[in-house]
Amino acid sequence: MERSFYYRVASYSLITILSVMVLIPSLADWSNKTDRLPDWYKKAFSRKISLGLDLQGGLHLVYEVQVDKAVSDKADRLAAQIEEKLARDKKVKGARVIREGDGAEARLRVNFPNKSDSKKLDGNFEREFAKYLTRDTQNEQTGETVYKMDADYIDELRSYAVSQGVETIKNRVDKLGVSEPVVQRKQNDIIVELAGLSQADFERVKSLIGKTAQLEFKMADDGSEYMQKLSAHAESKKSQYVGLDVGFDAWQQKDNSQQHTDVYLKAKDKLVLERFLKELPPELAIPSDHQILFEQTSRRNDDGEETQDKMWRSYYLHRRAELTGEYLTDAEVQWDPNTGRPEVGITFDSEGAGLFEKVSGNNIGRRMAIILDEKVSSAPTIEGRIGGGRARITLGGFSDPYQLQQEAKDLVAVLRTGALPAPLRKSFETQVGATLGPEAVSKARTSMVIGTLAVVIFMLIYYRAAGIIADVAMVFNVIYLLSIMSLIQATLTLPGIAAVVLTIGMAVDANIIFYERIREELRAGKTPRQAVENGFGRAFWTVFDAHVTNLVAGIVLYSYGTGPIRGFAVSLMAGIVCNLFTSVWLSRVMFDFMVGRNKKRATLSI
Repeated sequence: MERSFYYRVASYSLITILSVMVLIPSLADWSNKTDRLPDWYKKAFSRKISLGLDLQGGLHLVYEVQVDKAVSDKADRLAAQIEEKLARDKKVKGARVIREGDGAEARLRVNFPNKSDSKKLDGNFEREFAKYLTRDTQNEQTGETVYKMDADYIDELRSYAVSQGVETIKNRVDKLGVSEPVVQRKQNDIIVELAGLSQADFERVKSLIGKTAQLEFKMADDGSEYMQKLSAHAESKKSQYVGLDVGFDAWQQKDNSQQHTDVYLKAKDKLVLERFLKELPPELAIPSDHQILFEQTSRRNDDGEETQDKMWRSYYLHRRAELTGEYLTDAEVQWDPNTGRPEVGITFDSEGAGLFEKVSGNNIGRRMAIILDEKVSSAPTIEGRIGGGRARITLGGFSDPYQLQQEAKDLVAVLRTGALPAPLRKSFETQVGATLGPEAVSKARTSMVIGTLAVVIFMLIYYRAAGIIADVAMVFNVIYLLSIMSLIQATLTLPGIAAVVLTIGMAVDANIIFYERIREELRAGKTPRQAVENGFGRAFWTVFDAHVTNLVAGIVLYSYGTGPIRGFAVSLMAGIVCNLFTSVWLSRVMFDFMVGRNKKRATLSI
């Protein structure tokens, strides 16, 4: 034998030993024998093949993206930009832009203190907003101008909301440490599949994924005439809405001692408040430029101390957000020194800090509601201009401290990964049980064994001793394939198992091409050694070309497929690489051993 033969044998043996060592943790995990492996071994070879949702169970969720909210939020930001531009560039003081309606029906109503200022909404001014807005109407008497959102831009925003939602959910799921999560888009829906979760993790995972984390700062319309009328109506309907009540607020402005009062609705059950507002008569309908949101607070006793009883109270807010989480740069858990409860501190970028300082300076003595996912977190009174771009979100009440801390950490996680551009509505949920996995694996194992035995028997009968080489190469092929999947921590699904079975068939096909070519060389009178050399040399490009074609198909499936299709593509591509190695180089070494490199052999069993 030539020295190169021994080098190849040594190299292939080393590759095989390493492959088996890489594969052992996966095999131990599937058989629940991981604890039998030494700690050093588990550290050195920690990568494993994960079982997909169809094999080990998990969570399957479908969320509908409420894309109209993204359109409304953009309208709010455009309103702020128009106000700022009128004040800065056109020197118009006191102009107010009010957003009315939601989604595609959103309108921006521009009001001027002086009619003559409306002329400053000229062509040059409107061209800057032409991509987003189209002029709808203009009141010749007052100069009031109404803009509507551009239809093409609305479609663009909706598409962005779904695409960005997919990316945001992927980032959140990655922080959960779920192996090979599936997050994909289907029109305006987002499909999430998480394999291997325990029952205890389901609720927390759903909470983290579905949390919109839309942070908004809106000004409360304190002391409004509308709330006076609404509270009077509520007083008359207490018997119809059990638990509904009216509360009063009073506070004094620090800089000038001005007295402020407000009235609000309250109830222990939030559904009572929602039903009351839903059934309002037309003359008491909430104005289109306002909204009513709720905060859950603790009741206070006669001494003004908080109790463990909870209640919901209303806030009458301007619909347009003064500031959103779009300007957020950081979030962290911190502790309130007065209450000892965890809270979330947030920091804005320079633009957000400037807006926050401007809004707070213009609204001293009024309340600003901090809103997270359409729920008021708190509504502090602005006592002075707030610089530095920092604010805080309070949590809790009398909840368990550990639970509050976990809630704060989860909120920080979703704020740092970014707010969803639009809220999600869960439209479908199913928990895939583990019973499908063992049954599917058992059936797949049976089919693989039957198929493999059929191939082994055929090769032994038809190709005799050469068939043994093909069968041995096929076994190594499966070992290498599974070890590669372990290294890349691939997820094995039922389609992936099908790809493994397909790889076995492809391995045999490649061997048959080589064997038939060797037979032709033998019929032409070549010696076994020459027949093997010519057979492998002349058939190589045919086998290589076929494998490259299949590899391209696998790449296309992986690039454009989702979920199980990607699992199939990964197994297929890894199998193609292993098949080429075993059928060309590993089989060649075994044939060289059979026929010898430096001696003549009269016959070859093939």
